[in-house]
Amino acid sequence: MHTIEHEVQRPDREIVEAFEDVPSTIVSDVTGNIGLTMDAGIEPAYDGVELAGTAITVNASPGDNLIIHKAITMAEPGDVLVIDCDGYTDTGHLGELMCKSCQVNDLAGVVIDGAYRDSREIAEMEFPVYGRGTNPQGPLKQDPGSVNVTISVGGVSVDPGDIVVGDDDGLAVIPGSGAAEVLERSREKLDAEDTVRDELVQGEYLFELNGYDELFEDLNVVGPEDSIQ
Repeated sequence: MHTIEHEVQRPDREIVEAFEDVPSTIVSDVTGNIGLTMDAGIEPAYDGVELAGTAITVNASPGDNLIIHKAITMAEPGDVLVIDCDGYTDTGHLGELMCKSCQVNDLAGVVIDGAYRDSREIAEMEFPVYGRGTNPQGPLKQDPGSVNVTISVGGVSVDPGDIVVGDDDGLAVIPGSGAAEVLERSREKLDAEDTVRDELVQGEYLFELNGYDELFEDLNVVGPEDSIQ
């Protein structure tokens, strides 16, 4: 069944833009590592990429990009196209020209669980793209697909309106309904890390600052003399 849903409940734009200053690692930490970080196979097209935007989700048939063209026309400034191609890497589902269309219409980026092409040109454009690989093979245009449905990309369930944060380390997803709370906790963690950083400069150890020394003492650690020979 193919679905085109035009209405997307987006978080406040100010909240989305605030995540531009939050690393993906911080988002992952404060969301409790509960399956909201995409797997390492979804990689940035170039070094130094930064991404924060609202998800427009696309379910595309492997090897076909007709629905991706449609989704580009539906997206609004600040949106990220998040595309489920079932990890298919034998076709480049989008390239320079589609990304240029996204860029001039102020989309925040593209994330595709599949392959793209024109990697050099995309890097030169400095348009944020993440994918599972590259392939010069062009796609078909014969399957309608779906837009703004729940999809799975990089092992993470993504709904339209979720916030996607990306950098060199990878991608983290924030459910739209909890974005304000995640932002607040992210800011608190960033402030806390600034304090820890100052203590490290003074020669302190994370092992002690974070209480790992007490954790270590509670473990049953034995020496060679206590082990079974």
